[in-house]
Amino acid sequence: MSYNWQQREWPKATCNRAVLRDELKAFGVAFRTLKKALGKPQDLEVVARALTDEAVKTSAIEGVNVDESVVMSSICKALGVAYAPKGFTKDARAEGVAKMMLTLREKWNAPLTAKLLTGLHGALMKGEEGRVTVGAFRSHHEPMRVIRRHADGTVEVRYEAPPSERVVKEIATFVRMWKSPVRSPSDIAIKAAMLHPHFESIHPFEDGNGRVGRSLVAKTIAEGLGLPLILPVSTIIARHRAVYYDEINEASRSLDWTNWAAFFIPVLTEMMSSFVAAMSFVKAKRDYLVKYESGFSERTKKVILRMFEDGEVGVQSGLSAAKWMRMTKVSKATATRDLEELVAQGAIVPGGLSGPETRYRLNLSVSEPIELLNEPLSDRVAKLIATHPGSQIPYLKSVVGASTATVKRCIAALIADGRIEHRGSKKTGGYHLRKK
Repeated sequence: MSYNWQQREWPKATCNRAVLRDELKAFGVAFRTLKKALGKPQDLEVVARALTDEAVKTSAIEGVNVDESVVMSSICKALGVAYAPKGFTKDARAEGVAKMMLTLREKWNAPLTAKLLTGLHGALMKGEEGRVTVGAFRSHHEPMRVIRRHADGTVEVRYEAPPSERVVKEIATFVRMWKSPVRSPSDIAIKAAMLHPHFESIHPFEDGNGRVGRSLVAKTIAEGLGLPLILPVSTIIARHRAVYYDEINEASRSLDWTNWAAFFIPVLTEMMSSFVAAMSFVKAKRDYLVKYESGFSERTKKVILRMFEDGEVGVQSGLSAAKWMRMTKVSKATATRDLEELVAQGAIVPGGLSGPETRYRLNLSVSEPIELLNEPLSDRVAKLIATHPGSQIPYLKSVVGASTATVKRCIAALIADGRIEHRGSKKTGGYHLRKK
Protein backbone atom coordinates (compact mmCIF):
# COMPACT_ATOMS: atom_id res chain seq x y z
CA MET A 1 0.00 0.00 0.00
CA SER A 2 1.33 3.45 -0.88
CA TYR A 3 1.64 6.34 1.55
CA ASN A 4 -0.69 9.32 1.19
CA TRP A 5 1.99 11.62 -0.28
CA GLN A 6 2.59 9.09 -3.06
CA GLN A 7 -1.05 9.22 -4.20
CA ARG A 8 -2.12 11.28 -7.17
CA GLU A 9 -4.46 13.67 -5.31
CA TRP A 10 -1.99 14.51 -2.54
CA PRO A 11 -2.25 16.75 -0.57
CA LYS A 12 -5.98 17.17 -1.24
CA ALA A 13 -7.36 14.95 1.51
CA THR A 14 -11.12 14.70 2.08
CA CYS A 15 -13.34 14.67 5.13
CA ASN A 16 -17.06 13.84 5.10
CA ARG A 17 -18.77 16.47 7.26
CA ALA A 18 -22.11 14.69 7.12
CA VAL A 19 -20.62 11.67 8.84
CA LEU A 20 -19.13 13.97 11.50
CA ARG A 21 -22.39 15.74 12.32
CA ASP A 22 -22.49 14.60 15.98
CA GLU A 23 -18.81 15.30 16.55
CA LEU A 24 -19.05 18.79 15.07
CA LYS A 25 -22.17 19.59 17.07
CA ALA A 26 -20.49 18.58 20.34
CA PHE A 27 -17.37 20.56 19.41
CA GLY A 28 -19.52 23.63 18.74
CA VAL A 29 -21.19 23.42 22.16
CA ALA A 30 -17.83 23.09 23.94
CA PHE A 31 -16.27 25.88 21.87
CA ARG A 32 -19.07 28.35 22.61
CA THR A 33 -19.01 27.41 26.31
CA LEU A 34 -15.27 28.03 26.42
CA LYS A 35 -15.54 31.35 24.59
CA LYS A 36 -18.23 32.52 27.01
CA ALA A 37 -16.10 31.49 29.99
CA LEU A 38 -13.19 33.48 28.56
CA GLY A 39 -15.18 36.72 28.51
CA LYS A 40 -13.27 37.89 31.58
CA PRO A 41 -9.52 38.67 31.71
CA GLN A 42 -7.45 35.51 31.61
CA ASP A 43 -6.24 34.11 34.92
CA LEU A 44 -2.46 33.81 34.54
CA GLU A 45 -2.34 30.89 36.96
CA VAL A 46 -4.71 28.97 34.69
CA VAL A 47 -2.70 30.00 31.62
CA ALA A 48 0.57 28.92 33.24
CA ARG A 49 -0.86 25.55 34.23
CA ALA A 50 -2.30 24.96 30.76
CA LEU A 51 1.02 25.80 29.08
CA THR A 52 2.90 23.58 31.52
CA ASP A 53 0.53 20.65 31.06
CA GLU A 54 0.81 20.95 27.30
CA ALA A 55 4.60 21.14 27.43
CA VAL A 56 4.93 18.09 29.66
CA LYS A 57 2.33 15.94 27.91
CA THR A 58 3.35 16.77 24.33
CA SER A 59 6.85 15.61 25.28
CA ALA A 60 5.61 12.48 27.04
CA ILE A 61 3.63 11.38 23.98
CA GLU A 62 6.96 11.16 22.14
CA GLY A 63 8.61 9.30 25.02
CA VAL A 64 10.52 12.38 26.20
CA ASN A 65 10.29 13.00 29.94
CA VAL A 66 10.88 16.57 31.06
CA ASP A 67 11.08 18.02 34.55
CA GLU A 68 7.69 19.64 35.21
CA SER A 69 9.13 21.97 37.86
CA VAL A 70 11.61 23.38 35.32
CA VAL A 71 8.83 23.89 32.76
CA MET A 72 6.52 25.54 35.29
CA SER A 73 9.29 27.75 36.63
CA SER A 74 10.25 28.99 33.14
CA ILE A 75 6.64 29.70 32.17
CA CYS A 76 5.65 31.40 35.43
CA LYS A 77 8.68 33.68 35.31
CA ALA A 78 7.97 34.64 31.71
CA LEU A 79 4.31 35.39 32.46
CA GLY A 80 5.04 37.23 35.70
CA VAL A 81 3.01 34.81 37.81
CA ALA A 82 3.65 35.46 41.49
CA TYR A 83 3.90 31.76 42.30
CA ALA A 84 6.93 30.58 40.33
CA PRO A 85 8.26 27.24 41.61
CA LYS A 86 11.98 26.67 41.40
CA GLY A 87 13.32 24.20 38.89
CA PHE A 88 15.84 22.23 40.90
CA THR A 89 17.49 20.46 37.98
CA LYS A 90 19.10 21.47 34.72
CA ASP A 91 16.87 20.16 31.96
CA ALA A 92 17.52 21.57 28.48
CA ARG A 93 14.58 19.69 26.99
CA ALA A 94 12.22 21.09 29.62
CA GLU A 95 13.48 24.60 29.00
CA GLY A 96 13.13 24.07 25.25
CA VAL A 97 9.54 22.87 25.28
CA ALA A 98 8.63 25.68 27.71
CA LYS A 99 10.17 28.18 25.29
CA MET A 100 8.15 26.70 22.41
CA MET A 101 4.93 27.11 24.41
CA LEU A 102 5.77 30.73 25.22
CA THR A 103 6.73 31.43 21.59
CA LEU A 104 3.46 29.91 20.46
CA ARG A 105 1.51 32.11 22.86
CA GLU A 106 3.37 35.17 21.61
CA LYS A 107 2.84 34.23 17.95
CA TRP A 108 -0.71 32.89 18.32
CA ASN A 109 -2.12 35.13 15.57
CA ALA A 110 1.04 35.46 13.47
CA PRO A 111 0.66 34.29 9.85
CA LEU A 112 1.49 30.64 9.27
CA THR A 113 4.84 30.66 7.47
CA ALA A 114 7.84 28.40 7.05
CA LYS A 115 9.76 30.84 9.26
CA LEU A 116 7.21 30.42 12.06
CA LEU A 117 7.56 26.64 11.85
CA THR A 118 11.35 26.72 12.00
CA GLY A 119 11.14 29.25 14.83
CA LEU A 120 8.94 26.92 16.89
CA HIS A 121 11.32 24.07 16.16
CA GLY A 122 14.34 26.17 17.15
CA ALA A 123 12.71 27.02 20.48
CA LEU A 124 11.67 23.42 21.13
CA MET A 125 15.04 21.87 20.34
CA LYS A 126 17.04 24.35 22.40
CA GLY A 127 20.10 22.53 23.68
CA GLU A 128 19.84 19.75 21.06
CA GLU A 129 22.40 21.25 18.68
CA GLY A 130 24.77 18.59 17.48
CA ARG A 131 22.26 15.79 17.82
CA VAL A 132 19.85 17.12 15.19
CA THR A 133 19.59 20.11 12.89
CA VAL A 134 17.80 22.76 14.97
CA GLY A 135 15.50 25.42 13.56
CA ALA A 136 15.73 24.14 9.97
CA PHE A 137 14.01 21.56 7.82
CA ARG A 138 15.69 18.22 7.31
CA SER A 139 18.08 17.90 4.40
CA HIS A 140 19.71 14.50 4.88
CA HIS A 141 19.55 11.91 2.12
CA GLU A 142 18.52 8.98 4.34
CA PRO A 143 14.80 8.11 4.41
CA MET A 144 12.80 9.70 7.24
CA ARG A 145 10.96 6.78 8.82
CA VAL A 146 8.60 6.33 11.75
CA ILE A 147 9.28 2.95 13.33
CA ARG A 148 7.84 0.79 16.08
CA ARG A 149 10.07 -1.51 18.10
CA HIS A 150 8.33 -4.69 19.24
CA ALA A 151 9.07 -6.63 22.41
CA ASP A 152 10.74 -9.43 20.45
CA GLY A 153 13.31 -6.97 19.08
CA THR A 154 11.86 -6.66 15.59
CA VAL A 155 11.37 -3.25 14.02
CA GLU A 156 8.27 -2.28 12.03
CA VAL A 157 8.40 0.65 9.60
CA ARG A 158 5.06 2.34 10.16
CA TYR A 159 5.63 5.28 7.85
CA GLU A 160 8.17 6.76 5.46
CA ALA A 161 7.95 10.50 4.82
CA PRO A 162 8.63 12.32 1.53
CA PRO A 163 12.33 12.63 0.66
CA SER A 164 14.15 15.63 2.13
CA GLU A 165 14.49 17.33 -1.24
CA ARG A 166 10.68 17.67 -1.35
CA VAL A 167 10.25 19.20 2.11
CA VAL A 168 10.56 22.89 1.21
CA LYS A 169 7.99 22.54 -1.57
CA GLU A 170 5.68 20.46 0.63
CA ILE A 171 5.82 23.06 3.42
CA ALA A 172 5.08 25.86 0.94
CA THR A 173 1.91 23.99 -0.10
CA PHE A 174 1.02 23.29 3.54
CA VAL A 175 1.33 26.98 4.42
CA ARG A 176 -0.75 28.03 1.42
CA MET A 177 -3.53 25.59 2.29
CA TRP A 178 -3.80 26.41 6.01
CA LYS A 179 -2.62 30.01 6.46
CA SER A 180 -6.11 31.59 6.54
CA PRO A 181 -7.76 31.69 10.01
CA VAL A 182 -11.30 30.33 10.31
CA ARG A 183 -13.96 31.45 12.76
CA SER A 184 -16.97 29.12 12.81
CA PRO A 185 -16.66 26.23 15.28
CA SER A 186 -17.20 23.57 12.63
CA ASP A 187 -14.54 25.10 10.36
CA ILE A 188 -12.11 25.34 13.28
CA ALA A 189 -12.68 21.69 14.13
CA ILE A 190 -12.16 20.55 10.54
CA LYS A 191 -9.07 22.70 10.03
CA ALA A 192 -7.46 21.51 13.26
CA ALA A 193 -8.23 17.91 12.39
CA MET A 194 -6.97 18.15 8.81
CA LEU A 195 -3.78 20.20 9.15
CA HIS A 196 -2.36 17.88 11.80
CA PRO A 197 -2.02 14.69 9.70
CA HIS A 198 -0.95 16.86 6.75
CA PHE A 199 1.97 18.25 8.76
CA GLU A 200 2.84 14.88 10.27
CA SER A 201 2.83 13.29 6.83
CA ILE A 202 5.44 15.80 5.61
CA HIS A 203 7.54 15.20 8.77
CA PRO A 204 9.73 18.21 7.91
CA PHE A 205 12.16 18.06 10.84
CA GLU A 206 14.72 15.52 11.97
CA ASP A 207 13.00 15.38 15.37
CA GLY A 208 10.16 17.16 17.16
CA ASN A 209 7.57 16.83 14.37
CA GLY A 210 4.77 15.62 16.65
CA ARG A 211 5.36 18.37 19.19
CA VAL A 212 5.44 21.14 16.59
CA GLY A 213 2.45 19.60 14.78
CA ARG A 214 0.32 19.55 17.91
CA SER A 215 1.30 23.14 18.66
CA LEU A 216 -0.27 24.12 15.32
CA VAL A 217 -3.55 22.56 16.45
CA ALA A 218 -3.45 24.75 19.57
CA LYS A 219 -2.67 27.79 17.41
CA THR A 220 -5.67 27.04 15.18
CA ILE A 221 -8.03 27.04 18.16
CA ALA A 222 -6.46 30.21 19.59
CA GLU A 223 -7.05 31.94 16.23
CA GLY A 224 -10.66 30.78 16.25
CA LEU A 225 -11.16 32.09 19.78
CA GLY A 226 -9.39 35.35 18.93
CA LEU A 227 -7.32 35.06 22.10
CA PRO A 228 -3.69 34.19 22.95
CA LEU A 229 -4.80 31.06 24.77
CA ILE A 230 -2.75 27.92 24.11
CA LEU A 231 -4.92 25.05 25.24
CA PRO A 232 -3.47 21.74 26.52
CA VAL A 233 -4.26 19.63 23.45
CA SER A 234 -1.66 16.98 24.28
CA THR A 235 -2.96 16.53 27.82
CA ILE A 236 -6.09 14.93 26.39
CA ILE A 237 -4.31 13.14 23.54
CA ALA A 238 -2.12 11.45 26.15
CA ARG A 239 -5.24 9.77 27.55
CA HIS A 240 -5.82 8.19 24.14
CA ARG A 241 -2.18 7.81 23.12
CA ALA A 242 -2.37 4.30 21.62
CA VAL A 243 -5.46 5.11 19.57
CA TYR A 244 -3.91 8.43 18.52
CA TYR A 245 -0.91 6.70 17.00
CA ASP A 246 -3.02 4.04 15.29
CA GLU A 247 -5.41 6.59 13.78
CA ILE A 248 -2.72 8.94 12.51
CA ASN A 249 -0.90 5.94 11.04
CA GLU A 250 -4.08 5.02 9.15
CA ALA A 251 -4.35 8.60 7.90
CA SER A 252 -0.79 8.39 6.55
CA ARG A 253 -1.94 5.74 4.06
CA SER A 254 -5.14 7.35 2.84
CA LEU A 255 -6.51 10.68 1.64
CA ASP A 256 -9.90 10.08 3.25
CA TRP A 257 -9.41 11.45 6.75
CA THR A 258 -13.00 11.13 7.96
CA ASN A 259 -12.16 8.35 10.44
CA TRP A 260 -9.20 10.34 11.73
CA ALA A 261 -11.40 13.40 12.24
CA ALA A 262 -14.02 11.25 14.00
CA PHE A 263 -11.32 10.38 16.52
CA PHE A 264 -9.58 13.76 16.79
CA ILE A 265 -12.49 16.21 16.98
CA PRO A 266 -13.94 14.58 20.15
CA VAL A 267 -10.44 14.78 21.65
CA LEU A 268 -10.50 18.54 21.07
CA THR A 269 -14.01 18.74 22.53
CA GLU A 270 -12.88 16.91 25.65
CA MET A 271 -9.90 19.25 25.90
CA MET A 272 -12.04 22.40 25.84
CA SER A 273 -14.51 21.02 28.39
CA SER A 274 -11.65 20.04 30.68
CA PHE A 275 -10.14 23.51 30.41
CA VAL A 276 -13.41 25.20 31.38
CA ALA A 277 -13.61 22.90 34.39
CA ALA A 278 -10.00 23.70 35.31
CA MET A 279 -10.80 27.41 35.21
CA SER A 280 -13.74 26.84 37.56
CA PHE A 281 -11.53 24.86 39.91
CA VAL A 282 -8.85 27.56 40.14
CA LYS A 283 -11.48 30.20 40.92
CA ALA A 284 -13.08 27.96 43.54
CA LYS A 285 -9.68 27.31 45.12
CA ARG A 286 -8.85 31.02 45.29
CA ASP A 287 -12.25 31.91 46.80
CA TYR A 288 -11.88 29.11 49.34
CA LEU A 289 -8.46 30.28 50.52
CA VAL A 290 -9.58 33.92 50.75
CA LYS A 291 -12.52 32.84 52.92
CA TYR A 292 -10.85 30.31 55.25
CA GLU A 293 -7.04 30.49 55.15
CA SER A 294 -6.68 33.20 57.79
CA GLY A 295 -8.27 30.84 60.34
CA PHE A 296 -5.97 27.91 59.58
CA SER A 297 -3.15 26.76 61.81
CA GLU A 298 0.20 26.18 60.10
CA ARG A 299 -0.45 22.43 60.20
CA THR A 300 -3.86 22.80 58.63
CA LYS A 301 -2.60 25.19 55.97
CA LYS A 302 0.06 22.68 54.85
CA VAL A 303 -2.54 19.90 54.48
CA ILE A 304 -5.03 22.01 52.53
CA LEU A 305 -2.40 23.50 50.24
CA ARG A 306 -1.00 20.01 49.63
CA MET A 307 -4.45 18.84 48.52
CA PHE A 308 -4.75 21.79 46.14
CA GLU A 309 -1.32 21.06 44.67
CA ASP A 310 -2.73 17.81 43.28
CA GLY A 311 -5.55 19.71 41.56
CA GLU A 312 -9.04 18.31 41.26
CA VAL A 313 -7.82 14.80 42.04
CA GLY A 314 -6.35 15.94 45.33
CA VAL A 315 -9.60 17.64 46.34
CA GLN A 316 -11.77 14.74 45.21
CA SER A 317 -9.88 12.39 47.54
CA GLY A 318 -11.28 14.24 50.55
CA LEU A 319 -10.09 13.98 54.14
CA SER A 320 -10.39 11.48 56.98
CA ALA A 321 -8.77 11.15 60.39
CA ALA A 322 -6.48 8.42 59.05
CA LYS A 323 -5.39 10.57 56.11
CA TRP A 324 -4.83 13.57 58.40
CA MET A 325 -2.64 11.41 60.65
CA ARG A 326 -0.53 10.27 57.67
CA MET A 327 -0.07 13.80 56.35
CA THR A 328 0.69 15.51 59.68
CA LYS A 329 2.19 12.71 61.82
CA VAL A 330 -0.12 13.57 64.72
CA SER A 331 -2.15 11.30 67.01
CA LYS A 332 -5.66 10.19 66.19
CA ALA A 333 -7.06 12.42 68.94
CA THR A 334 -5.27 15.46 67.50
CA ALA A 335 -6.40 14.60 63.97
CA THR A 336 -10.01 14.29 65.11
CA ARG A 337 -9.80 17.62 66.95
CA ASP A 338 -8.27 19.38 63.94
CA LEU A 339 -11.04 18.10 61.67
CA GLU A 340 -13.75 19.10 64.15
CA GLU A 341 -12.34 22.63 64.22
CA LEU A 342 -12.46 22.79 60.43
CA VAL A 343 -16.08 21.62 60.45
CA ALA A 344 -16.93 24.34 62.98
CA GLN A 345 -15.26 26.94 60.72
CA GLY A 346 -17.27 25.66 57.75
CA ALA A 347 -14.08 24.87 55.83
CA ILE A 348 -14.97 21.18 55.47
CA VAL A 349 -18.24 19.28 55.56
CA PRO A 350 -18.94 15.60 56.26
CA GLY A 351 -19.25 13.70 53.01
CA GLY A 352 -19.26 10.05 54.02
CA LEU A 353 -20.16 7.53 56.68
CA SER A 354 -20.32 8.44 60.35
CA GLY A 355 -17.95 7.07 62.99
CA PRO A 356 -14.31 6.14 62.33
CA GLU A 357 -14.89 6.09 58.57
CA THR A 358 -16.18 9.66 58.36
CA ARG A 359 -14.82 11.43 55.32
CA TYR A 360 -14.91 15.15 54.70
CA ARG A 361 -14.82 17.30 51.60
CA LEU A 362 -13.61 20.85 51.21
CA ASN A 363 -16.47 23.33 51.24
CA LEU A 364 -15.71 24.80 47.82
CA SER A 365 -18.13 27.32 46.33
CA VAL A 366 -18.71 25.80 42.91
CA SER A 367 -21.83 25.67 40.81
CA GLU A 368 -21.55 21.91 40.34
CA PRO A 369 -20.16 19.06 42.47
CA ILE A 370 -16.37 19.07 42.47
CA GLU A 371 -16.29 15.47 41.30
CA LEU A 372 -17.78 16.60 38.00
CA LEU A 373 -15.01 19.10 37.32
CA ASN A 374 -12.45 18.20 34.69
CA GLU A 375 -13.83 14.69 34.42
CA PRO A 376 -12.66 12.84 31.30
CA LEU A 377 -15.40 11.25 29.23
CA SER A 378 -13.86 7.84 29.89
CA ASP A 379 -14.33 8.39 33.64
CA ARG A 380 -17.97 9.28 33.10
CA VAL A 381 -18.42 6.06 31.15
CA ALA A 382 -16.70 4.09 33.93
CA LYS A 383 -18.99 5.63 36.56
CA LEU A 384 -22.05 4.71 34.51
CA ILE A 385 -20.85 1.13 34.25
CA ALA A 386 -20.23 1.06 38.00
CA THR A 387 -23.80 2.16 38.74
CA HIS A 388 -25.36 0.20 35.86
CA PRO A 389 -23.44 -3.10 35.53
CA GLY A 390 -24.01 -4.84 32.22
CA SER A 391 -24.43 -1.57 30.30
CA GLN A 392 -24.23 -1.78 26.54
CA ILE A 393 -22.94 0.85 24.11
CA PRO A 394 -26.37 2.24 23.00
CA TYR A 395 -27.25 3.00 26.62
CA LEU A 396 -23.87 4.57 27.39
CA LYS A 397 -24.06 6.65 24.22
CA SER A 398 -27.51 8.00 25.09
CA VAL A 399 -26.50 9.03 28.61
CA VAL A 400 -23.13 10.69 27.92
CA GLY A 401 -24.32 12.31 24.69
CA ALA A 402 -21.36 11.18 22.59
CA SER A 403 -21.16 9.38 19.26
CA THR A 404 -20.91 5.61 19.03
CA ALA A 405 -17.32 5.86 17.81
CA THR A 406 -16.35 8.06 20.77
CA VAL A 407 -17.96 5.72 23.32
CA LYS A 408 -16.22 2.75 21.70
CA ARG A 409 -12.89 4.52 22.06
CA CYS A 410 -13.59 5.20 25.73
CA ILE A 411 -14.51 1.55 26.22
CA ALA A 412 -11.29 0.44 24.52
CA ALA A 413 -9.21 2.77 26.71
CA LEU A 414 -10.93 1.54 29.91
CA ILE A 415 -10.37 -2.11 28.94
CA ALA A 416 -6.72 -1.39 28.13
CA ASP A 417 -6.33 0.26 31.55
CA GLY A 418 -7.81 -2.82 33.21
CA ARG A 419 -10.73 -0.88 34.67
CA ILE A 420 -13.63 -2.66 32.96
CA GLU A 421 -14.35 -5.91 31.14
CA HIS A 422 -17.04 -7.35 28.89
CA ARG A 423 -19.02 -10.30 30.20
CA GLY A 424 -21.40 -12.51 28.30
CA SER A 425 -22.05 -12.86 24.58
CA LYS A 426 -21.62 -10.08 22.05
CA LYS A 427 -25.39 -9.72 21.67
CA THR A 428 -26.65 -9.96 25.23
CA GLY A 429 -23.55 -9.26 27.31
CA GLY A 430 -22.43 -5.93 28.71
CA TYR A 431 -19.64 -4.06 30.47
CA HIS A 432 -18.73 -4.41 34.15
CA LEU A 433 -16.08 -3.01 36.43
CA ARG A 434 -13.17 -5.40 36.48
CA LYS A 435 -12.75 -7.29 39.73
CA LYS A 436 -9.50 -6.51 41.51
